[in-house]
Amino acid sequence: MREFISVIVAFLSIPLLNKKNIPIGIAICFCAILMAFLGGLGFMDIKDVFIDTFFDIAKVQRYLILIEIGILGVLFSKYNVIDDVIRYSTQVIRSRRMVLMFIPALVGLLSIPGGAIISIPFIDRLGKESDLTNNQKAIINLIYRHIAMHIMPYSTGFLVVTSLAPQISTYKLIGLNSIFVIEYLVLGYFLYISKVRDSKTLPPDPKLIMPSLLKLFIYTSPVYLAVLLNIFFKIPFYIGMLANLLMIFLIRRKNSFLIDVIKAFNIRVLLALIGVYLIQGVISKMGSITELLILIFNNPQTIMVGIIVTAFFFGITTGFQPTALGVVLPILTTLPISENRLLLYSHYTFVWSFIGYFFSPLHLCQLFTCEYLNISTMDLYKDYWKFFLYLVIVLTMSYLFMAMWLK
Repeated sequence: MREFISVIVAFLSIPLLNKKNIPIGIAICFCAILMAFLGGLGFMDIKDVFIDTFFDIAKVQRYLILIEIGILGVLFSKYNVIDDVIRYSTQVIRSRRMVLMFIPALVGLLSIPGGAIISIPFIDRLGKESDLTNNQKAIINLIYRHIAMHIMPYSTGFLVVTSLAPQISTYKLIGLNSIFVIEYLVLGYFLYISKVRDSKTLPPDPKLIMPSLLKLFIYTSPVYLAVLLNIFFKIPFYIGMLANLLMIFLIRRKNSFLIDVIKAFNIRVLLALIGVYLIQGVISKMGSITELLILIFNNPQTIMVGIIVTAFFFGITTGFQPTALGVVLPILTTLPISENRLLLYSHYTFVWSFIGYFFSPLHLCQLFTCEYLNISTMDLYKDYWKFFLYLVIVLTMSYLFMAMWLK
């Protein structure tokens, strides 16, 4: 009972700290320390958790990737590369509806906490031209901002998956996630994008299409180059990300590049991932919680409900998807199930932890978007409920189909 209470109290500290403007990374690390203290972990257990968190080679590599991604995001903004990408994309794309989806999706390729603040000014401007309400603009920005995290193999969620469950194929998981992404996009389109008035922008100049397309290809290369190097040459992401940074330098040729790289380092983002690993390690040392989850997950009648409730709970209470992954995945990997079944359950953990995070009142993208548009979170939820309901229905139907296929 003490361990359950310690987990609940520790996680409740996150929203309390967040209200005090404590960065989410520091709040998550504090949550892990408080959980260990209240849970009664001994010195040796805490020592094991810290050694595994800070000295495991796989985790260190993922810390490097996260640092590189954070630097890349800052340089994208500082060097106005994102502005050029948006400018060239609007020269290529004719449909205003497509532009409304494309811009936040493009910004979503940058794994930056609260990154929706980059795209919301453009969505606000285009939304006004289409007579959209602030709620509609906010939801469109939030929905399409979060596509990439399901399919980019160096997003924080995938870093946690590959660290805690290395036997799961990253690209197979991306394949299953892509099914959810399609469903997610279609729902977003019919619920919100289809309401856009005057969906056509001015026809693009035929003479500008190919040059603009080439420029778009070049200016987005710092996002996808590491993925191509990994797919074709098996180069690890922590090395491939250096190629992404090199492309930023080649595009802008700034003499202050190295200084800008150092200044772009963000310890807060790194602390968030460290905190997740600490929480995962602490919970793994709590015998009663682990035993209960194993008992639930070992029962074919309760495993899906257990995954949904656990992943959603930790996602919505922390406003950080990897926290839920860090709790559920280590237990799933111990179950006597087939590789395909593990893949399916991991996919569902990924998706439901995302849904919890997406609708969490601690979700930074949501907080920043609402602040920019001057709307309340409660008003936003009045329009959100339909999207949540349809997602639940679609996910239920998808599971019934995939469960028959992935035995």
